[in-house]
Amino acid sequence: SIKESIMSSEEKITFEALYAKHKKIAISKKEMSRETGLSVSTLDRLRRAGLGCGYIQQGQGDVAYPLLELAKYYTHTIQTL
Repeated sequence: SIKESIMSSEEKITFEALYAKHKKIAISKKEMSRETGLSVSTLDRLRRAGLGCGYIQQGQGDVAYPLLELAKYYTHTIQTL
């Protein structure tokens, strides 16, 4: 399928593990903080600087982190360490 060809096998495995854990396709800032070990204020600072994981803006300045973006972030970060 198209989705599978866009994701690398590492991203797919990571996404599936995250989805099994969270049971939804995007997580809140608080959940992202717990997932990554970064504080919410650090996540906010990274976002303002255009760094870190991709996110989507929701409603009144609320932010959600799609698990697909988190999977890409994890696999890219791990591969570049």
